[in-house]
Amino acid sequence: MNDNIFMEELFYIVTFAFLLPIIHYFYSRFFVCRFDNKFKLALLYSLYFGCHVALYYSSWPGSVLLVINTALIVFLSLLYKGNLKWRICAALFIMVLIFLSDAVMQPVYSTSGYIVTLFLSKLLLFMLVYISTRISHAFGEGNFSRWYWFILFCCPFISILGIVLLSANQIFRTSPILMPVASFGLLMINFLIFVLSDRVLYIQSTQSKNQLLEQQNTYYINQYHLIKEKHEESSKFQHDIKNILLGLRGQLQSGEDDKSINEINKLLGNVENLSGICNTGNLIIDSIISYKAQTVKRYDIPFIIDLNIPSRLELDTTVISVILGNGLDNSIEACKEKTNIGRYIKLQMHYLNKSLFMRIQNPYVHEIRTNIYGEFLSTKSGAQSRPGIGLKSIKKIVEDNRGLVDITYRNSLFQVEIVLFNVACTDLRLSH
Repeated sequence: MNDNIFMEELFYIVTFAFLLPIIHYFYSRFFVCRFDNKFKLALLYSLYFGCHVALYYSSWPGSVLLVINTALIVFLSLLYKGNLKWRICAALFIMVLIFLSDAVMQPVYSTSGYIVTLFLSKLLLFMLVYISTRISHAFGEGNFSRWYWFILFCCPFISILGIVLLSANQIFRTSPILMPVASFGLLMINFLIFVLSDRVLYIQSTQSKNQLLEQQNTYYINQYHLIKEKHEESSKFQHDIKNILLGLRGQLQSGEDDKSINEINKLLGNVENLSGICNTGNLIIDSIISYKAQTVKRYDIPFIIDLNIPSRLELDTTVISVILGNGLDNSIEACKEKTNIGRYIKLQMHYLNKSLFMRIQNPYVHEIRTNIYGEFLSTKSGAQSRPGIGLKSIKKIVEDNRGLVDITYRNSLFQVEIVLFNVACTDLRLSH
């Protein structure tokens, strides 16, 4: 009898060790590990293993052990980078998979049968984790409404609590087959919620990408029309320049200096207009700034541009579109206020040592509010209680590209500063 107990305890510990790579595999598929050193990561997982074994042999109540084990799974999620809510959500999901994978096994009363169920439960867990990671497209990214988050957080708790309560029910005790059936049902419910949440996020991500592509196309089309218009003006200017010069020569010969100076000023004005508001040589940057400049002009907002960048920067169009598009939109929204008397928008872009530095400044008069996570709340009417999408998108895409972003607001001046590193350039001549 003692030998049987020893074997059961030994194989429980051995099979539990299989959980460590499964949990790491699940987390690493959705989040980035904080440790490049594999030894440190293995050491921390070994610490978790030791804590679990110590808890297993403790005399504490089962409910306390369940809470502590859940907390340990959540602690493991902190070893990875990502949104805290998503990491906790992932921890609860893997916890309910572990719990229900054990509960779904048919109760057996022999040592050999118990050992087989230990291996089968871990195999089932691995299959569920593998399927989850293979079919997932957007889990761990994006954001949900409060009700979605409520369901994602509460469903694992309700499932585990339900199994605990059902195990104490007399009907389930007298009919052992009911417990695996109920556990399997709850397992499928949690799995379906995981899949549905991933699909919702994937649709949101696809819609966001489509909107971004439409925005980029709008920038390009606008730039095309601007270039076409400037080309037509240039052709007209070249056609008329000979006649204008003949007229100027006649005026100078007749002593009409004032008229000649006015004509020259008009010519210089035409040349300046032909150059456009932004001509860095980088199509996407020129397109976005020229497009936003039209909106700025419509609201009569002074637009200060300080560009010192090469003409051939190898920039990801999505990254620069999100940064400049949302950054300038945010400034325009702030400067549209009629009470913002000293309004202006200042855009600075400088390139140095393979790094692109950007700064967008504007005065503001409205109240700036943030939520408990430090996210800026939207100032648009009807959306004051929701996080602002623009600045949040900028922070995410900059962080995803290992850049730096700093957002400050003091003395009625709102400022967004961004640095993108390792920006390649094929032409070191700077455009102003």
